[in-house]
Amino acid sequence: MQIGISTGVCFPFLKGKLQQVKLLSEFREMVDGLEIIFPRPLDLVNFNPKGRARALAKQFGFVTIHYPFPKHVRLSALPEKRLLAKLGAIDRELPIKHVVLHPGSAKSWKPFKESGLVFLLENQRYGKNRRWRTPISMKALLDETGFGMCLDLNHAMGWGIKPEKFLLLGKRIRQVHVNATEAFGSESHRFVSESSPKAAGLAKNALSGLKHAVWMIEAKSPVSPRRKIEREIAFLESI
Repeated sequence: MQIGISTGVCFPFLKGKLQQVKLLSEFREMVDGLEIIFPRPLDLVNFNPKGRARALAKQFGFVTIHYPFPKHVRLSALPEKRLLAKLGAIDRELPIKHVVLHPGSAKSWKPFKESGLVFLLENQRYGKNRRWRTPISMKALLDETGFGMCLDLNHAMGWGIKPEKFLLLGKRIRQVHVNATEAFGSESHRFVSESSPKAAGLAKNALSGLKHAVWMIEAKSPVSPRRKIEREIAFLESI
């Protein structure tokens, strides 16, 4: 497997993208890749693909991008065409392995398919996108779009679904958001290594069958996550 770290681990500890990437660059020799999350469309268009963050990100073996969240896309006046163009600009400077997006991020998948980028759809837990929460519903969406999948362990657990149930999708799952939640209806995005034995066991069962995928650490920490990241990497390497 390949292990990566998402800038999501820095929320809400650090807000600036450069500061997030700089902190995570400390782990570049311990992991393979980096995921840069852009929650809002404006975060994406304001990112400088030729700046300091690019130089730090290029120290990783690969980079993935998380597309803006549906609720922010709906509220934004920025056209989808501009967002896809910005992804293309980033890809030219910092080759993108995957772009992860939520199923409700677009009205039509055609422009995404025509972009030439590799998109992965993420299973959901809440809001209008809750219909994409089960392995069967995600399989139908992957069949429709031809995209791959990013399995979010936390989202599955939040619906009371054992993440290992998604193993039926096999190698269509190309990335895993490694995180955990403790109870049905919750979305705590905990570090798996700090969660309950039950949650850690559920995560481990799924990851054991997904060693072909990228394991992207995407927990959240209100304080400096350095020690938490080290423990999480050690946990993943033990699987």
